Amino acid sequence: MDGKKGSADSSGNFNIMNINMRTKNGTISKSYIKKLNAEYATLLKAKEQKVKGAKTNFNKFLKGEFKNAQQKGIGLIFLDSGKVSVRDIFISADRQKYIKDAKKAAAKFHNVDIGDVINRDKRLAKIDKQISKRKNTIKPTSTRRELISGGIVTKYLFKFEDYTEDLIENIKINIDRAMSSVIPKHKDQKFIVRLSNTQNALTDTSSFGVKTYGTPSTTEIKNALANKIDMAIAKYDEGGLELDFQTIGISVIAEPYGQILGAGGHRSHSTAAKSWFVSNQTSKTNCFYRCIATQNLLHQYSKDEELDRAREELVVTPQLFLDRVTNSATNIKKRLKSGNIRATSEADIQKYVDNCYKKNSSNKCEVKIYNNVFALIKTITPTEWNGEKLKITYEIQNINHHFVALVRWYKVMNIAEVLDEVIVIATEKAKAAAERLANGETEDENTLIDREADIEIEDWDKFKEFCKNEIWNKEEKKCVPVDYEGANKTTKAKYERWFKHRYGLEGGYCSRHMDGLNLRMGAYDLEATPNGVDGNIFTSYRLSFCWNVLDKEANFVRIRTVSFGGRECITDWFDWIYENRDELSGYTFYAHNGGKFDVLLLLTDYILKKTSKWVLEEGTLIVLNGAYLSFSLSSKEGSAEETPSINHGTMDHQLKTSVKNKKKKGAEKIESLITFRDSLRLLPGSLKKLCDEFDVEHKKLSEVVNFDEVNIDNCFGYGEESKQRLTKNGYKATSKQSPLYSEKFRIELCNNVYCNYDVIGLLEILNKFSKSVYDACNGINITDCITGASLSKKHYFNTFYDKKNFPVWNLNTEYDEFCREGYFGGRCEAFYIGEQIKKLYYFDFTSLYPDVGRARLPYGEPIKLQSGFIDAWNERYKNNQSLPPIRGVVKVNVKTKDYRALPLHAVKSDGKLTFAHFDEFTPLTMWYRELEYGITLGIYEYELIDGIDFDGGHHTYVKTSYMNSPANKKDCKDRATFWNDGILKEFFEDAVSKKALAKKSGQPALAQAYKIIANSGYGFWGLNANGDGEGRDGMSIVNEEDDYFWELMASGVVSNIGKIGDYIMVRTSMKMSVKDFNVAIATAICSEARMKTYRFLKAVRDKGGNILYCDTDSCICDLKLNDYPDLMEEFCWDGLKDPDTAGDELGSMKNECLEKVEGYYKSKVLKELGEDCPKHIWKPKMKAYVDAEKKKDDGELSFDKGIIAGCKQYSLHKKLLDGGSIKAGACKGCRRPLSYEEFAHLLFGTMLKEQREAEAKILLRNPKFVAPEGYRLYEQQTQFRSSTSDHIAEGSYTDIHKVEIDKSIRVNYTKGIVDIKEGWVTPHNLSAVSEE
Repeated sequence: MDGKKGSADSSGNFNIMNINMRTKNGTISKSYIKKLNAEYATLLKAKEQKVKGAKTNFNKFLKGEFKNAQQKGIGLIFLDSGKVSVRDIFISADRQKYIKDAKKAAAKFHNVDIGDVINRDKRLAKIDKQISKRKNTIKPTSTRRELISGGIVTKYLFKFEDYTEDLIENIKINIDRAMSSVIPKHKDQKFIVRLSNTQNALTDTSSFGVKTYGTPSTTEIKNALANKIDMAIAKYDEGGLELDFQTIGISVIAEPYGQILGAGGHRSHSTAAKSWFVSNQTSKTNCFYRCIATQNLLHQYSKDEELDRAREELVVTPQLFLDRVTNSATNIKKRLKSGNIRATSEADIQKYVDNCYKKNSSNKCEVKIYNNVFALIKTITPTEWNGEKLKITYEIQNINHHFVALVRWYKVMNIAEVLDEVIVIATEKAKAAAERLANGETEDENTLIDREADIEIEDWDKFKEFCKNEIWNKEEKKCVPVDYEGANKTTKAKYERWFKHRYGLEGGYCSRHMDGLNLRMGAYDLEATPNGVDGNIFTSYRLSFCWNVLDKEANFVRIRTVSFGGRECITDWFDWIYENRDELSGYTFYAHNGGKFDVLLLLTDYILKKTSKWVLEEGTLIVLNGAYLSFSLSSKEGSAEETPSINHGTMDHQLKTSVKNKKKKGAEKIESLITFRDSLRLLPGSLKKLCDEFDVEHKKLSEVVNFDEVNIDNCFGYGEESKQRLTKNGYKATSKQSPLYSEKFRIELCNNVYCNYDVIGLLEILNKFSKSVYDACNGINITDCITGASLSKKHYFNTFYDKKNFPVWNLNTEYDEFCREGYFGGRCEAFYIGEQIKKLYYFDFTSLYPDVGRARLPYGEPIKLQSGFIDAWNERYKNNQSLPPIRGVVKVNVKTKDYRALPLHAVKSDGKLTFAHFDEFTPLTMWYRELEYGITLGIYEYELIDGIDFDGGHHTYVKTSYMNSPANKKDCKDRATFWNDGILKEFFEDAVSKKALAKKSGQPALAQAYKIIANSGYGFWGLNANGDGEGRDGMSIVNEEDDYFWELMASGVVSNIGKIGDYIMVRTSMKMSVKDFNVAIATAICSEARMKTYRFLKAVRDKGGNILYCDTDSCICDLKLNDYPDLMEEFCWDGLKDPDTAGDELGSMKNECLEKVEGYYKSKVLKELGEDCPKHIWKPKMKAYVDAEKKKDDGELSFDKGIIAGCKQYSLHKKLLDGGSIKAGACKGCRRPLSYEEFAHLLFGTMLKEQREAEAKILLRNPKFVAPEGYRLYEQQTQFRSSTSDHIAEGSYTDIHKVEIDKSIRVNYTKGIVDIKEGWVTPHNLSAVSEE
């Protein structure tokens, strides 16, 4: 409840003045007590004086306050004297007073049952007595309570004591004593435990603890914490981990007192099934409305005696019934204008019942609520009910905030036999699931990805022919004609669906359904400064926004822009959107990198704190890797009385508008919905780079003002006071007395222009990109895609997925985890640490992942390899016999035989991907083709342990009989081509070829679309929906009055909570609901990429060359590739035809030095001839320079020298004929490019003076700094920090802080053994690798 004016709400209930009943620390609000007494006295007096309507108002008042106070653990006793006794049921002394006061004769009414309070008091007193007798309990140093969504969170802090020198044992003793002091007081309540080096374990974002709120035992908690700390110690065995624990925190959450949760009763499910048909649907949203819709539909089937239709929709194609339920539930909710998108509260049910209770209505109803054991716990009747007989009774079960429809059998007798079939099917599924669990299998199933293009029938004559000749009749066992015209709507839809499935898009009988191009887009940008602000917290001072103006047919007309300045710029913008919401409803607003900057400022300044006009739509928030990717806001609507719109327009894009489509006074308006997205997740790259690549009209301006000069004193420019003074005194703009002449005005004007250009440029990019994607991808709108990966995924499934011939399956948890063990990234390794002064060649594969993604990949139903097959495979391997290919992922024991060879297989060691030798048999999981390649190399011994095969209709290759019967060999395809032509071949080749064509024809937006599709075409398959096995970290923002918070808590996914304004910030850890991915495909593609890189590394070594470094798709070596035609043929075939086109084709290898040299001389020539010089003039001159460099390097351009310092730490240098130079390099974690000389310092200490000077400056900023040994480089970096962990920390908001840190760079290569004298690296020898 928030602070608003009192009196009755929309339903007539007197929910006292809508003020908070409890303060932030959990105590009962004095304001609430005062207002409650005043309201009660007034209503009681009016009732006693028999004022008209007073009795009704008095009863409504009592009903509302009884319920609301009870849910918050507040006891109310209404006395004859006109006063109210208010007691806190959570406090022992108050419970005693409540019991005493409620028994007094003067007590007219009380809201909490006295017996319940007495029993609660006795139980807690008994527990306190038991705790006081225990020797192993300790007292908390602090106890804090706060109100969360009607419940109480109690936070205990304990001092961590030293009981023993053994760290793990000491942790267990501390945890045991703390939990023994707390948990008995909170029976069956969920809690978390945290262990920290700080003074507050519950606010420390890096504390150790259990993952989510739950009810684990003390032993489980102790063991879990001990394991996590053991793992952390192992990970930081070289130091860097401080374990000086100071505090233990325990946070316990109690649900609202008296809330409907289900308690008591003794009816079993089998007994209940005799009375009801129980329809439990798994939907997480709108479940109450779905119960209503389900019962209405079943009653209708029975009433109309539609047995065939019921069987078709409930048994044959149950998705049809579910779709009808969804549509009906959505319409019911829309009619009620319910604000909650997920959870349904008791107030929502009351609203539904009241809405149905209208004069002459045939829908007058009541709702009966049953608990988990089918005991009736509440009947909700209309507020104005006069006792008449109600026509409908809905019966609903409530289990952990989820509603289940209960349908009396006598109401659906005409379709009872169909419902019996539904029960049989559900029972068989349940038995099958139980059997899988008993056999140690996972409960979830592997499921076919059942996605098809949305198509429409074009050739109706062909369809009529189909109905006449091609529909199979099971009983007659032949095709018989059907009467399409005479069929009902459901049967017609069935025939149409069969026809679409039979012909698809082949033959032109059907066409793809496409929605129109959606240009309802806008772009916004915020300017903010931390300079001069306490805590270096960013403060917004300028917001610019532009949007596409569309005509009635949603065609583009123009772009309009508005800009807002001042401290309230964000609030002014949201007010302006609200005034213009009719025009902007349904728009998607983009900000570039908004998910980590602009959105945080919107949350801080407006969304979380001001909810009178806009509210966050529950369930729309998507937070991934700390970035707010997407969310929607809906408008709060009441009467359509409008206020004039504000004109905040500026510059040439000034907007002068009034609210469109005004309605009559008092009419209700439909909610407007605005969606916010981050364009960086869809279009990677800086805004400047994108503006240049898309060649838009409004390119990003160079900084017209130095942002270091902007601070809190000058960023707002001159406000209204200065403008009035200017007009009044008649200053001229050129006068030094004029504000227009001032530095403040210059900054304000420049920021306005700069910010406007940013948003217009971004929207122009989005418009071009949107049109290109729509045309290229069969009608995909970018507003339906949150990231580049989602765009690529949609394009594949919309255009290329062939479910019939090449089906892909979703993997269950067990299969996903198995295949994910073999899912690793690219090979990044240094083979030499030091400097080489010689010719060095830097080669790079063109689009490596799209290239190897064309190979045969897993498709078809996943099948576990049987023990007989595994034994037979191992026997054939030992006997050196031919082995059948398994198109799947396998687990094998691996042991190195040839220690001189370059290791092939990847293994995670100390959190790093390494390529080591194995002294003992070590279990590894890998794509089968990698095993096959390893066998041909002869480096390892293998033993097959386990595997998952994706049959894809090729059982010939995996049957045991094949291996035992040579005669079956003739059934096999040629092994040389078996692995070619995979399910993604056409998809990747189409994207890459069309990208090249678009680039050549001057279509940058289209080229960018295909680039994103190709580059993201493998990653979405490897989505990790379950994180570390305990769920993915995420965030939900829930309105405090929405019961959805308790649904999350009941599901066991809440890891932390905080409160900002009217919202609860909920940190979650749960499995993502995303489907349609298969990690085995990603595992295979990554393995294929590593194998291709390995082949090149091996080829260089076999020719006598040395490899210095490789990273995923690139390699630095000293071998001149064009001296070896066989290597050119294998890795750079296009270069054999024309050296100038080397590396142009997909998967070919290009010379990075050539690209650098061409770039250098292109810049030189254009500088000489002018930037506008035609290509046919400047290119020949550039080519002449490049050819001269090639001649000097004997036909293959190379660098003169290079330094390798570690992974993603290298520098290559080349001096050119004209005296200039080029370089290539990388330094992970460093913002600026390091020079060759700086890399030399890391190896040889050539800049010690500069290093000592840098360390002295750091010491001035940080007196605790201790200069480390060795050669280092330092960089002071500015970071903008606002972690999602901080958003839920006590007392924190979504502020963005500017932080200066000192970054240290050094040489520290640990993926191999570095020879200190020679610099060459040899692989580690691992004795054994744990399967974990």
